Amino acid sequence: MWKWKQVERTADAVQSMRTLRVLLIGSDVDVTDRITSALTSHATLKDVGWDQVACRVISTLHALHHIDLAPFDIIISGLALEDGCGLDALIFLQGTSPDTPVVITGDASDFRVAVEAIRGGAAEFVLQTERMEISLPLSVEKALVHGQLRHENEGLQEDLGRSMANLAMANRKLEKSIRQLEVTARTDELTGLANRRWLNLMLEGRWDEAQRHDVSLAFLMLDLDGFKQLNDRLGHHRGDELLRMLGSVIVDNCRSIDVAARYGGDEFCLLMPHTDVDAAFQVAQRIANAFRSQIKDWDLDDVNVDVSIGVGHRDVSNPPCAEALVRHADEAMYAAKAARGAAPRVMVRALDGENIRYAA
Repeated sequence: MWKWKQVERTADAVQSMRTLRVLLIGSDVDVTDRITSALTSHATLKDVGWDQVACRVISTLHALHHIDLAPFDIIISGLALEDGCGLDALIFLQGTSPDTPVVITGDASDFRVAVEAIRGGAAEFVLQTERMEISLPLSVEKALVHGQLRHENEGLQEDLGRSMANLAMANRKLEKSIRQLEVTARTDELTGLANRRWLNLMLEGRWDEAQRHDVSLAFLMLDLDGFKQLNDRLGHHRGDELLRMLGSVIVDNCRSIDVAARYGGDEFCLLMPHTDVDAAFQVAQRIANAFRSQIKDWDLDDVNVDVSIGVGHRDVSNPPCAEALVRHADEAMYAAKAARGAAPRVMVRALDGENIRYAA
């Protein structure tokens, strides 16, 4: 049963009182009475916010195993019980109510057990001496404060863990957004190829590499013939489909290290590092043949659509800079457009700057 220290208070004060609920475990009635008296009369507990103390006393491990431990703020157990030892009670309490502080009491002959009790999880070990009425409330206060600090620390750790998890999630979302923005910034929205801005960045890097290590570098310029007539007669939607188809053909016929880009309008290009002129010409032929193979299945209402390709190469036309390499490929492409009837129309810019070599 609960033993209350009786204090007269108004109804409002009673409603706001904080009660320290203590479970006492011990077979010595005199000791449990002394503990109850010490706790209910000591001013220290009131000083730290407890208005009153309610103690419940049990004397056996059997009773401990059948009691609801949730209501108790602290548990005080003696070493001598009717059917066991206080250390057995401590082990049980550590397993069933680990957050509830436990204080073990014993007489002077039990001091060697103190270390074992503390190691077993007891918050304090108090000797049952004539000064117990003073030392026990102080030990209870210390155990409660320690438990509160541990609880608050665990709460802070949980909050920190949640904050770190939320921060990690936010960082992942930010990184994903940045990657998406980077992809968007370098990608042509219609075809999914690189845009001209990204092409220029890649061209500068590949040109510097080719100059520094004296390696081959090819640049293909591609243009759709008849694209304006197709837009005028069949509409821009059909024209967009054609642009996407040519973009797919280019990607299907280049390597992962190549940079396929939409140069603007109906012009495309392909930057090919570490590629000799014959290999670049073969790729251009494959692209032209694949495009013509696919365009046969399109119903274009007698609109003549084709692709012209010019090849600029560092080892052939000896361009002095990256911009000149692009210009040579563009000149070769216009020469290919002029070669009506050639199959496929692919030109390579020659060394002398005047002669555009046709290699069918």
